[in-house]
Amino acid sequence: MQFSEWVPIYAEILADFGFTREEDEGAALLLQSLLLGREGDLSIKELASMIRGRKVLVCGNGPSLPRGLAEALGGGEGSPEPLKRSDLVIIAADGATTPILAAGALPDVIVTDLDGFLPDILASNRRGSAAVVHAHGDNLAALKEYVPRLTRVLATTQSRPLEGVYNFGGFTDGDRAVFLARRFGAGEIHLVGFDFDDPTVTAKKKKKLAWARRLVAMALEGRPDPAD
Repeated sequence: MQFSEWVPIYAEILADFGFTREEDEGAALLLQSLLLGREGDLSIKELASMIRGRKVLVCGNGPSLPRGLAEALGGGEGSPEPLKRSDLVIIAADGATTPILAAGALPDVIVTDLDGFLPDILASNRRGSAAVVHAHGDNLAALKEYVPRLTRVLATTQSRPLEGVYNFGGFTDGDRAVFLARRFGAGEIHLVGFDFDDPTVTAKKKKKLAWARRLVAMALEGRPDPAD
């Protein structure tokens, strides 16, 4: 999704949640500064080479995730033919990292605003998972604490992109992960753990899930953007 297409959707989100664009832009500037001059972080070219033409399993952190992982990776009773792990790119939406590790797998990419279980996100990153770290107005403290401890980072924002800070579309970790897979030309996108109707969540989370449902549908209907 091009930024010009995203702007009116972003304006709706700001109005719906009472967020401010200025706070998001300040967070993006902070994340940019934290990565300035670092070596070994993830490039757009590297991310594209990981995803383009591949089967991608995007993992949301809903309660159905363990069952979905078992079915997708093999071992679920009565499950369809599992996806071959050697052919698969696993993208974890933040807290989905923990169930993925528990299933004996390792995410290739973690899309995170750093409010998941950080010990598992850090451990997964140390083992090789790339971290697509998202800046917004509510996670300044987490950015300052954890970005210096992460490697292979690529920065994203939901506001105006900056040099080295990208906006591929999306609002929640889950739908941003789907936009990412679409943006870089995944051959197939499979979703697990996306429980948009989870009755156990708070009212605010329910509103976020409604947005995630809408945005995932938009991402899946879209086309890959031109390769960088």
